[in-house]
Amino acid sequence: MNFEDWFYGGRMDKFWVCWVEGTDGGRHYQHRTLAGAQTEAERLARLPDVTGKNVYLFECIGKCKVESLPVKWEVPR
Repeated sequence: MNFEDWFYGGRMDKFWVCWVEGTDGGRHYQHRTLAGAQTEAERLARLPDVTGKNVYLFECIGKCKVESLPVKWEVPR
C-alpha cells in the first residue's frame, strides 16, 4: 500500500490541537475545524503567561494502538 492509499483510505475525522511552546502539554481539545483551532490558538497567545511563546497548531495525521500485533494505523479522511 502506498502512502496516498494509506493516508486517504482512513476512517478517522480530521482534528487540530493547540500546543504552547515550553509547556508540559497539559490537556488538549480536539478542534474539528481549522478556524476553531486558530481562534483558540489566538486566545492562548493572548494569555499573560504565554506572552512571547509560540502557539502551534498540530493536525492529526493518524493514530495507532496495540491490541495485538501487528500495530494497526488509522488515519483521517
